[in-house]
Amino acid sequence: MTIEKIKLFIRASRPFSLTASAIPVVLGEILALKEPNFNLEYFILSIIAIVFLQASVNLLNDHDDFINKVDTKESHSSSGVVVEGLLTLKEVYRSGILLLILGCLIGLFLAYNVGIMILILGIVGALCGYFYTGKPLMLKYRGLGAPLVFIIFGPLMTLGGYYLQMQKFTIQSLVISIPTALLTTAILHANDIRDIKHDKKAGIKTLSISVGYKNAQIVYSSLIILSYISLIIMIIFKYIPYLSLICLLTVSAAVKNINKLRTAGDSSSNIAELDKESGKLQGQFGILLILSILLAYIL
Repeated sequence: MTIEKIKLFIRASRPFSLTASAIPVVLGEILALKEPNFNLEYFILSIIAIVFLQASVNLLNDHDDFINKVDTKESHSSSGVVVEGLLTLKEVYRSGILLLILGCLIGLFLAYNVGIMILILGIVGALCGYFYTGKPLMLKYRGLGAPLVFIIFGPLMTLGGYYLQMQKFTIQSLVISIPTALLTTAILHANDIRDIKHDKKAGIKTLSISVGYKNAQIVYSSLIILSYISLIIMIIFKYIPYLSLICLLTVSAAVKNINKLRTAGDSSSNIAELDKESGKLQGQFGILLILSILLAYIL
């Protein structure tokens, strides 16, 4: 396989979005960092597994969106590798299945060592990922994309990360997932707003289509604003340290994204990169949140 081919597969995996899965898992696990039984091997393996699984979902999503005529030459397709003829459907599908298998194998190893709860969480996550656009459920096409992303890339992953280290759940490991889960949902929602016209033509249903363009703008802004409100609430109730206020350094980027959508009009080209910019915001916010927790352990 050539370097150029590898670059195309990386592009198809949508690396800008992979922080959506890595950050909630890391958040859950660093809550247990000071515990004597913290397992670094499990920590590393869990991040590799979850990134493989999300990359798999992204590849399979490209395959399914093309098959179902959601991605066309006229639309702003997810990665563009299939629409532009850079990779074949078979190549994208096989690579997606391969990553899915690898992620599941690592998950099975962790479940074998930690317990059945990790297996249950892993099965739920893997099935939701595959059937996100895969037949017969095709959950995204039925308007369930946004709530599904919030649950999977929020509570499910963060609780799973914490349980992997501590073999129990806590309220803290639940609520700490909310801000980044909201921002991750905003990534998908930005994509859906941009693609409203094309998704309607394809005959699928999304939250953006259901509520209409203007209300979809409000939903996007609300997801962003609520992430910061939930951050402040968690600081007040001492679920996270005061140092987590450094996440407010991302407010300017958040405002920029909201304003870009507000002034975009009906042209999808004006917000063609909003999903990537939302992904960058989620990544920056999440990394700062993780760093604030780590610094609180040191100081």
